[in-house]
Amino acid sequence: MRVKIVLFILGSAPFRWMQSIYISFRIRSVSFYENEPVFVIGHWRSGTTHLHYLLSQDNQFSYLEAFQAFFFRVAFVSKTFMRPLLNYFMPSTRPQDNIKINASAPTEEEHPLTNLTEKSGMQTFFFPQNRSYFDKYNIFLGTSKKEKKQWKKIYHKMLLQIALYQGKEKKLLLKNPHNTARIKVLLELYPNAKFIFIHRNPYDVFQSNIHLYNKTIKSQFLQDFSDEKIKERVLYCYETTLKKYIEERELIPSQNLIEISYKELSDAPLSTIKKIYNQINLGDFETIEPKIKSYLSTVKNYKKNTFSILTEKETQSINERWEFSFNEWKYPIDKIN
Repeated sequence: MRVKIVLFILGSAPFRWMQSIYISFRIRSVSFYENEPVFVIGHWRSGTTHLHYLLSQDNQFSYLEAFQAFFFRVAFVSKTFMRPLLNYFMPSTRPQDNIKINASAPTEEEHPLTNLTEKSGMQTFFFPQNRSYFDKYNIFLGTSKKEKKQWKKIYHKMLLQIALYQGKEKKLLLKNPHNTARIKVLLELYPNAKFIFIHRNPYDVFQSNIHLYNKTIKSQFLQDFSDEKIKERVLYCYETTLKKYIEERELIPSQNLIEISYKELSDAPLSTIKKIYNQINLGDFETIEPKIKSYLSTVKNYKKNTFSILTEKETQSINERWEFSFNEWKYPIDKIN
């Protein structure tokens, strides 16, 4: 494995140098001053991807596609031959939920961020014994002013590159659960950005996150981490992420924030998307309604994951640790006999 990594680094070096030169001349033409991003946020496994896919049907938006995400440092200069290769080798669906993917699929920007810097909460997925990545760069706990300034600089430059690659005249549509607790920092960068927050029944979120770890994240572990520790990590990340979101959401101007539930998006997707457009002024919904309907027809047979019943211990932990969430978004709490 180490030999393959070294060979890839050496082989891609000329492309990285060429892209670096290209970017240095072109990136100055990109600005978010009058075209600030739209952020789709919410805890992992709350429906952010489904919402992202629906909104991406609107041509006013650009978004990070899978190819650029996974070949970020060479995407500009290698897309003609590397993009078809990625399409060939990629699985047709995601392992954790069977959502269709390809090289053009909308993707969260935390993936390239882990390639650009160690300052990403996703690094905890690779080094689960080191929770400090999550604490310092997702909820900004124990982060120095210098570290926060560095994170903002790297993140902003990354978004500029995404916009340049996808079409700088369009509005960036970004979906990233890691951003859910970064509201204050994101507003310091983009004070007029719009936020769409989606929430889901906490019991479903817990089970789906355990499934995510078992199907995907575990395979990326570079350290030993037991199943019990995984459960504790899921409890901790949800607890701290959503408490931080609740604390900071009041910083967002009311006209730039909307909260929706996974259930209403699933039960009534058209009316829910229309509500989003109207409440945070994303434009004329009627113009994109046919495309939304067309996309929905392609996923009408999608089957959601099913899970085993939670144990009494798991239910008790969720009830105690996540009680604030049940209360905040009016979800019923299961009683333990």
